[in-house]
Amino acid sequence: MNVTRATFVEINLELFCHNLRSIKSLIGNNVQTMAILKADAYGHGAIKCAHAAVKEQVNYIGVGIIQEGIELRESGITSPILILGGIYSNEIEDLIKYKLSTSLSNSVMATAISKQAGHANTNIGVHIKIDTGMARLGVQPEDFTSLLEKITSCKNLKIEGFFTHLSSADEEDPKTTHRQISIFSNIIKELTSKSLPKIINLNKHRLFHMANTAGLLRFPESRFDLVRPGISLFGSFPSPTIASVFHLLTEESKVTKLRPVMTWKTKIMQIQTLKKGVPISYGGSYITKKDRTRIATIPVGYADGLRRCLSNRMELLVKETRVKQVGTICMDMCLVDITGLPNVNIGEEVVIFGKQGNGQIKVEELATKANTIPYEILCGVGKRVPRIYTQK
Repeated sequence: MNVTRATFVEINLELFCHNLRSIKSLIGNNVQTMAILKADAYGHGAIKCAHAAVKEQVNYIGVGIIQEGIELRESGITSPILILGGIYSNEIEDLIKYKLSTSLSNSVMATAISKQAGHANTNIGVHIKIDTGMARLGVQPEDFTSLLEKITSCKNLKIEGFFTHLSSADEEDPKTTHRQISIFSNIIKELTSKSLPKIINLNKHRLFHMANTAGLLRFPESRFDLVRPGISLFGSFPSPTIASVFHLLTEESKVTKLRPVMTWKTKIMQIQTLKKGVPISYGGSYITKKDRTRIATIPVGYADGLRRCLSNRMELLVKETRVKQVGTICMDMCLVDITGLPNVNIGEEVVIFGKQGNGQIKVEELATKANTIPYEILCGVGKRVPRIYTQK
């Protein structure tokens, strides 16, 4: 089938590479980079983004679940891949087969992985995760030494790194992040001191890492050996606080600004001229305010990832001009008021977010109106929305 749907997203891989280069120039040559491409690269297409990242000489690729790592291996990616979310025992066989690394935070899984790796006559790379305040995954700091002893006794495990995750680096109050950095720093001091010589022999290939996008931008002391940029690779920010920090950084240095990678587009499929007082869409949640109201129907709805809670709250771009979405967003369609644009016809381009000439609607704007975060807006763009890749 060669028909391209009228509703699609355009992914600019050159802008993805631009953002990656910008982040690498910010952190300098002494800090490695792990491109976080989980959730299908935040909706942008993990395979295409991974190949672009490898060309930019990224050191690691991070994914959330093992299936994502397998997909990248099968697409030809040979770079180190870390399964950030860890694995289950039934996934060890694939971990070995596809030469993936995994996060590790308990002795039961350490023993299981080592045993199967031994049967396969190979070693498996692991990154030991420490819980410094997220209370999600990771070993508690007080239990770290005993876990380390267990892992180092497993002959077929290769410790590639030690890491943690920042829970609040995008929040205005920095106290939690400072506390997490302190806890992680103390563990590093313990590891690099003379107190653990019999447990582990550290070498330059073992990495310490904790900084996500918010951390690497706002807290340089959290960068350590490697940083894990995620949403910043796609030209967005975790919060307004982090956006402000980055803008200050670009003013103070030669680092170039991040640019949004994804543009979501569709086309008008019908235009109606309605009288005043006509209810629009399900439940009549919007009623026309005047005669000769021009309402355009576009083929995009909540089944595509356009959140229903944005009904009557969002704007879109038509002819570089902002127009209001009206009525309840349906599964496959929604409506926009184009009364102020008399020269608009069926087939006219509509931009849901992204640039259109001099007009722009940012993902952050939709996230704010939906009372969510940019991550959810990007990841939510559905699979039935085709991805079209460009290099310009």
